[in-house]
Amino acid sequence: RGYIAIHTYTHMINGVPTGGAPPAKSAASCCGPDELSLDISRCEVLNASNPAALAAVLGGGGELRSDCDEQLLITIAFPSAVKLHSIVLEGPGSAPDEIRLFLNRTAMGFDDAEAEEPLQALPLDEARRSGAPLLLQYVKFQNVSTLTLFAPSNQEESEVTTLHRLRFFGSVHDTTNMKEFKRVG
Repeated sequence: RGYIAIHTYTHMINGVPTGGAPPAKSAASCCGPDELSLDISRCEVLNASNPAALAAVLGGGGELRSDCDEQLLITIAFPSAVKLHSIVLEGPGSAPDEIRLFLNRTAMGFDDAEAEEPLQALPLDEARRSGAPLLLQYVKFQNVSTLTLFAPSNQEESEVTTLHRLRFFGSVHDTTNMKEFKRVG
């Protein structure tokens, strides 16, 4: 008969077991969420003086500005369903002072965004608009195809809201391709 020795950790210092090597971490747990791919052709913005700049803001950096007033309404489309973990927003003093998030809405206008309750509202201050991750209530963002961001006003209370960069982090929703199943028996 063969015996298998199982080592159990009973004493820990600073969260690391002292009875041997710490348990191995998976690749996903060591590296955190990935930056998600976007379907740029399906992303859109309302009330922008330069709507073509949305692709640059989503792709690494540019300058997206509101047009008639300080409000912006941005719809982000993902190539497939994702689990959304966090958003990184970068902008100057005229960046949004809050963004309201709506899930899987394909046709949303300003009246809808003002009247409806968002899934989550994220207040922004200088630190949070300088590239710090905005953590989402992860359990609410488990099956995201599109995300609508509504910026009702900006930090300077000026007529123009400006964004330089938007990035989205999470993981691709695991799906099963039924065509790959093979009948057994």
